[in-house]
Amino acid sequence: MNEDFAGLRDEMIRTIDEVSTVEAVPECPCSDLRRKLMENRFNLVVVGQFKRGKTTFINALLGADLLPTAVVPLTSIVTVIEYGDSVTIKVFLNNGENKEIPLEELPLYVTESGNPRNKRDVAEVSIQYPSPYLREGVRLIDTPGVGSVYQHNTDVAYEYLPRSDAAVFLISVDQPLSKAELDFLKDVKQYSDRIFFIQNKADYLTPEDLKESLAFTGRVLQDEAGYETIEVYPLSARLGLEGKLNRDPAALEASRLTVFEERLHRFLVEEKGGILIRSAAKNLLKVLSEAILRAELEYKSMNTPLELIQKKLDTFEEKQREIEADKNDFEILLEGETKRIIEKILDPDLNAAKKDLAQGLGPAFEDFYARNRSLSPGKLRKALEEFVVHHVKEYDTVFRKNEDTKISMAFEKGCERFVTRINEIIDALLHYASDLFSVGFETFDAESLWTMKSSFYFIFKDEPIMVEILGNALTTMMPRFLSHPIIARSMRRYLAAMIEQQSGRIRWDFVERLQKSKLEVRWVMFAKIDETIQEIRNAVQRGIARKEKGKEEAAKRETEIRTDLDHLYALKERALRILDRSGRHPDPHHLGS
Repeated sequence: MNEDFAGLRDEMIRTIDEVSTVEAVPECPCSDLRRKLMENRFNLVVVGQFKRGKTTFINALLGADLLPTAVVPLTSIVTVIEYGDSVTIKVFLNNGENKEIPLEELPLYVTESGNPRNKRDVAEVSIQYPSPYLREGVRLIDTPGVGSVYQHNTDVAYEYLPRSDAAVFLISVDQPLSKAELDFLKDVKQYSDRIFFIQNKADYLTPEDLKESLAFTGRVLQDEAGYETIEVYPLSARLGLEGKLNRDPAALEASRLTVFEERLHRFLVEEKGGILIRSAAKNLLKVLSEAILRAELEYKSMNTPLELIQKKLDTFEEKQREIEADKNDFEILLEGETKRIIEKILDPDLNAAKKDLAQGLGPAFEDFYARNRSLSPGKLRKALEEFVVHHVKEYDTVFRKNEDTKISMAFEKGCERFVTRINEIIDALLHYASDLFSVGFETFDAESLWTMKSSFYFIFKDEPIMVEILGNALTTMMPRFLSHPIIARSMRRYLAAMIEQQSGRIRWDFVERLQKSKLEVRWVMFAKIDETIQEIRNAVQRGIARKEKGKEEAAKRETEIRTDLDHLYALKERALRILDRSGRHPDPHHLGS
């Protein structure tokens, strides 16, 4: 951990802790700010085409043979690795259940050979590992390779792109960039603020050939993938892992892994760490600035004639009525944004998914039927039904996860505009009060984030209707040449009905959660406006009440307020110094040679 960052973080935490003890700041989100600084989590997602060495690269970073590797497309499940005092592995299933497994069983859940086409219905695997690399909040995320014969692996890899603070994209010197990689890169670019390119297997080439390969990769990334600024680091993950496992400095140096590790450390500590501290400082400054305003309003009210202060309160009431019109406009716009997401994103995506699933499963269904025509009518019907349920479930599980991310991001992006507008209204209220009562006020912007939480689950097997039961009974008594075509037609209809049914369930779930999220945003933001109005009014009325109790009570309270204000201004100055010291923005450009 960089000493400057660690020092700033500790100082920020001490400041937050002191603010939490100040009676004049009852609404400080101190525990949330403190937790974010302590957790300091960064998702580093490792992506790329299959067989580029992603898993070996992660093992090399950790310096341990932790994740399984092989010579065939292997990883099929996302694996999240974070710090823990001991090795602990948990498997999370799509039905919400989870279980702990020993390390030797890991290949049974995360590899294509141990868990073909994710037959175990795994959502993700979480590993806690005692690596110093992870101690400061880095979470390494290993994703399946794109572009292999396993399309579901590509879909799962896409799902994790929006969750990344940075992406590491692996390329290999022994294979040119493929179209699949370039297409995938264009999607990575949409989600990741920072992408580091690793040109793996650098030990395969001579220095001259490696230089030529790097130049070619740089041109392709700029010309075909549209990257203006690139950071490409040539290295050998294999040599890096061997160097760390065998404590061989020569092998580690030859691997060039340490060059990238130093760059990654600077990014995580100086850039992302600095952003984290600045965010906490701005939030704290906003809280302190509003607390100072309330204290100054109370003090001012105690030193202003009652008739004048009452006139100012009446004027403020008129401003409050204007705000009600803004709230109505906000509600209409929020409703329109929710409707837009449903009509422009959710419904088109569902229609495309239904078409894609039907076209993709049709030939597979016919092939499966042809290979199982020797079964008895009862067993054939059961096998076809299981085929349909499994494949629709597999497809919809990945679709739902990807769509969940897409809808959540669209909703958050839409809400950003409304949250910004609400914050502008609140700041305008605070400035209005400060001008009206002639006290100072300084505005500080702070982030506001909104997320959707899913309660989605699948229900696949409904009770068969009477026609199906009758069909079952009749076909079991027919000869195979008659029963099998009837069963096949019935199960084709079942496939189409299942696709339509699951699409409807998915749509209902997303629409319901969007509506709940919309109401939550409305309630919280309107409550914030009402709370701000009430706090301004209460501060003034406290001053009036103290003044009415007599000069002695007023003088006593004035002394208390000045003491509080001295403390608040001192804390504000300390937070400003932290904000100023965290403002460095290193922006290196690198192409390894």
